[in-house]
Amino acid sequence: MQEFRIKIGKMTCVNCSNAIEKTCKKIDGVVDTSVSYINSSGVFLLNNEEAKGKILTKIKSLGFEILEDEFSLEKHHKKEFKKLGINMILSIVLSIVIMYFEMFVDSIFSKNLQMILSFFAIFYCGRDFFKHAILGLKELNLDMNTLISLGSFISFVYSLFVYFRLLQGELYFGSGAMIVSFVLLGKFLENNAKLKAKSYQKKLNSIDTKKTKIIKENGEIQELQSSLIKINDKILVNSGETIAVDGTILDGNAELDMSFLTGEFLPIKVSKNDEVKAGAIVINGNLTIKADKKAMDSTLEQIKALVFQASNIKTPLTKLVDKISKYFVLVILLFSIFVFIFWLFNANLNLAILHALAVLLISCPCALGLATPIALVSAQSNAAKNFILIKNLALLENLSDIKTIIFDKTGTLTDNSLKLFKHNLTTENFEKLAIIESTNSHPIARAIFKASNLKQKQLQGKFENYIGSGIKYKEENDEYLIGNKKFMIENKVLELEKTDIFLKEIQKDAPINTYFAKNKKCLGAIAFNNALKKNVKELINNLKKQNIKAIILSGDNEISVENVAKSLNITNFKANLSPKEKLEFIQKYKENVVFVGDGINDAAALNLACVGISFKDANDLAKNSGDFILMKDNLNLICHCFKLAKKTKRIIRLNLFWAFIYNLLCIPIAAGFVFYINLSPHLAALAMCFSSICVVLNSLRLRGI
Repeated sequence: MQEFRIKIGKMTCVNCSNAIEKTCKKIDGVVDTSVSYINSSGVFLLNNEEAKGKILTKIKSLGFEILEDEFSLEKHHKKEFKKLGINMILSIVLSIVIMYFEMFVDSIFSKNLQMILSFFAIFYCGRDFFKHAILGLKELNLDMNTLISLGSFISFVYSLFVYFRLLQGELYFGSGAMIVSFVLLGKFLENNAKLKAKSYQKKLNSIDTKKTKIIKENGEIQELQSSLIKINDKILVNSGETIAVDGTILDGNAELDMSFLTGEFLPIKVSKNDEVKAGAIVINGNLTIKADKKAMDSTLEQIKALVFQASNIKTPLTKLVDKISKYFVLVILLFSIFVFIFWLFNANLNLAILHALAVLLISCPCALGLATPIALVSAQSNAAKNFILIKNLALLENLSDIKTIIFDKTGTLTDNSLKLFKHNLTTENFEKLAIIESTNSHPIARAIFKASNLKQKQLQGKFENYIGSGIKYKEENDEYLIGNKKFMIENKVLELEKTDIFLKEIQKDAPINTYFAKNKKCLGAIAFNNALKKNVKELINNLKKQNIKAIILSGDNEISVENVAKSLNITNFKANLSPKEKLEFIQKYKENVVFVGDGINDAAALNLACVGISFKDANDLAKNSGDFILMKDNLNLICHCFKLAKKTKRIIRLNLFWAFIYNLLCIPIAAGFVFYINLSPHLAALAMCFSSICVVLNSLRLRGI
């Protein structure tokens, strides 16, 4: 079995992705398919290599486009959106002109103008509907394009027959044009929302692992593309560089920033025989590594795969909507045929055409198509006023039903950097320590120097770095030691007892510490903590009032996670989790969970969760993976997200109820089955427009909550 992933362009609705899935599943060698309209992507599980070519050929035959990469997809989306906007504006203008002449001007010039303008409005502005409808029919696939094309086409042809006096009746050129206009408006709003969601994989691909130093057998060092690394190759990684492949350390010691994988901000000490992962950054030290995998099989690439797969998993609600959309068009078509036959035998051809056409026009899903996107766009406007960026609007309606919210810890519930909690040094000694640490990139060093508010000075002394333990700094006749207690003991530092008592008293609030000594005498220590963010306790309390259960999933160590959980009265928490383990945990909840995170290790979880929430200062990949981005440093905005979601869902339900009830009442009237009431195609088109206007006005109420 193998996976085949592609980017697909020119999908205009969820029915397009359904058509691709349905058709490709019939291809020999294809075991399963998952096509996402939202992400313009497809994942295919194959038995053999030959099936790839067949899939590409079949997708192209349906009228869709295969795109090379994420850049091509973004460029394609912008091009299609621009074209859609032009078609929509042109169609609306033409429709208004046609309807004016149809209703108020009765002359040969008016009829000629209506015919010419409607031809352009229907067959030029709405050309994509006809193209996809025709290609879909070849594969026996009926979708909304079929209904839209058929309704507008029959309206035009019928009017043409009346124009040439082959039939008796009214002209309905404007009806077909209005159908195209309203559907294009719905598509424009939907695509506008879709374009706001940037690709979540873009920043993953920008991690600097493109070039790697390979140590050849003769000892020479050659710089090659990371993709060319083979198993057992020896690679050299220096301070500040990114490891390009999973491997085992052959020589060297270093401290690694593994936050992309674990979320933990403190560096990890590694030495000979330790395993390292691709994507880790060497903070200090040099390593010689034996490649255990090819670069494309590395942990970093597996995270990319997890992100991609999570984005293509369909929720039960999505599958239900897909099924309904498959049968809706067929039912309407069969019913309109029944109406035509009924009146053909009980009245005449003219009346049969009029009633069948009225059914098609009144059933065109303009109000249904606008019910959700108009409400979501209005909700997006409200969110923007409250410093919330909603990237995936389609998920807003699902948020109101969710009763479980999962938080990452570091950078989400707590600050993403260490903060100085307390120290027992004199002012002079603290400032000396800060100056020594001013050139160090270690998180503890950065926290000390930041707290001092001093300016960086050039140091004249000599540094010795002991990875994972501390540093020695010699200046003139003085020797300074900075590090953990073990480092102090190894260097025979005296008078540690007083500092030990100080640290023990504050251990619960500040579990991370470092000692400072001068000439073998302990001067004191500094304790650090990873403080809770503002408003986090208020947020958790508000969530509990709404019966929403909070869970913490973190790559940090058990003690740190437990301390945060206890301070927030959260009983369910997990520590030391990898991105894959987070994903597996979320999969247990299926679609009924919100995930809040800020790191690259959270990207897959943000995509798999029903709703992903991240922050403006989060890792770029996390921001691109999240559906909601909090643009202000206020966690209480999450509560506003829930409030807005509930209101939005009520509006959407009311819109859908109105659209369905409207159709339910009007279709029998359009079919001529209600005595003493006659709904002509002309009135059917106007009724369809009125239904859409009601939906728009109802949705605009969301702007003011």
